Amino acid sequence: MRAETPAPARGAHLALFDAQTLVAKGVRDHLVRRSFPIASMRFFSSQPDPEVNLTEFAGEAMFVSAADPEALGPLDIAFFCGSRPEGERYLGWPAERGFTAIDLTSAARPGGNAPPINVAVNADRLKETPRLVLTPHPIALMLSTVLAAAHRGCGLRDVAVIALQPVSEAGEEGINELYRQTLGLLNFQDWPQEVFGRQLAFNLVPASAYGGSAPGRIDGREIEEEIRLIAGSGFEVSLSVVLAPVFHCHSAMARLVLAPGKTPADLSAAMAAVEEIRVDAAGIRVTPVDRAGQPGVLVAGPWPGGSPQACWIWIVSDNLQAGAALNAVRIAETLWRRGHAGKETA
Repeated sequence: MRAETPAPARGAHLALFDAQTLVAKGVRDHLVRRSFPIASMRFFSSQPDPEVNLTEFAGEAMFVSAADPEALGPLDIAFFCGSRPEGERYLGWPAERGFTAIDLTSAARPGGNAPPINVAVNADRLKETPRLVLTPHPIALMLSTVLAAAHRGCGLRDVAVIALQPVSEAGEEGINELYRQTLGLLNFQDWPQEVFGRQLAFNLVPASAYGGSAPGRIDGREIEEEIRLIAGSGFEVSLSVVLAPVFHCHSAMARLVLAPGKTPADLSAAMAAVEEIRVDAAGIRVTPVDRAGQPGVLVAGPWPGGSPQACWIWIVSDNLQAGAALNAVRIAETLWRRGHAGKETA
């Protein structure tokens, strides 16, 4: 066996699976903006006969073909960007075909050998030449960035979070349904409910009341586990998710209990020391509208939390362009820079 040219010395052979989803569009935007070294790019769909088989990348027309493990061609890194069931279909392919996959579908469950990776927190846990890398759910990504910083600087004891999930987690269908529901209700007309099964416009729906097979459905316990695996143990996390009538960006109200002797000023300093976090004490411009399409995490507060060591903070982060998509591209950059992606050929 002889190794191919060392990875940093050539461009990478890349592929996007379910390439026409919203998160895939975010991935390809970041690949272009960040000038990722690309030798070739392939786009795949889970559909055996995609309804729309043309798209674009870096200003060039691209063909979207049905995913077939026997017809992948040369491949170093793939991004799995579809739904969980679609991602589950592909999980065995990286080991079988000898490439690295970055899973954005939540199909791969977190475990000791494949921890979820938040590049801002635990990039050091990336294995050498991994076949499957997990990027966290956008809520876990947002919260682990903030909580890891808070834990390092203030020794967290307990965290309770109410997270608001946007409809874009259900894809373009979710965005379109919220738009059409809003128009229908404002005009006293019928409104659709094929995606969410109920009225979401001008409403809030706890995750516990959101159908088990509905698009965008998440398990709060899985999010809690991802946060623990990324940010470390030593503090308790409890999380509830509410589906909100917002197009983009996750938001969360979190109550943090700090270690004895730590103050809100210590918490602010710990968060502000992290490049990916911007703290706005007043919180005047810390909303989904202010963060949509922007990288990093906005934090408002801290405010008194009912006991000397407790604080409230409000957190906002984009879930598409700057959340999971950016984290996945940064994972790919890290692996390619280290030469830990790709495969050997005879």
